[in-house]
Amino acid sequence: MAKPVDEDEQAIDRLTLYMLKETYCAAAGALMRMNPKASEALFQAFERQIADALQRMHVHRSEGPDSTAIAIAVGDRIAEILDQAHRRQFEPARSAAEPEDQSLKAAREAGISQEAVDMLSRLQNRFPSP
Repeated sequence: MAKPVDEDEQAIDRLTLYMLKETYCAAAGALMRMNPKASEALFQAFERQIADALQRMHVHRSEGPDSTAIAIAVGDRIAEILDQAHRRQFEPARSAAEPEDQSLKAAREAGISQEAVDMLSRLQNRFPSP
């Protein structure tokens, strides 16, 4: 029996967020190593832009009556990603002997196909975190 469309959409959203987070973290790490001063200015501009957008969502109620709660939840998620990305430069790279990445474990446990989990694993191995 095929999964309901809502579950497919949730899987798409989870994987999209995961891939954007990993890409942003990799780019942030590379930029911080190449030019720390420029990266700091760029990250401050990103954070200001995000904060302004969330403030507009709250003020204009663009997401309906729950706009404030939605803006706070989005802000919390984005803050976690930004914090992770900006601190990765100080974390050692994971060796092959270390356990499986928790995001892959979570993807597997969420019922994502083995093919998709393998693809994520290959991407992580090809583009390791700095």
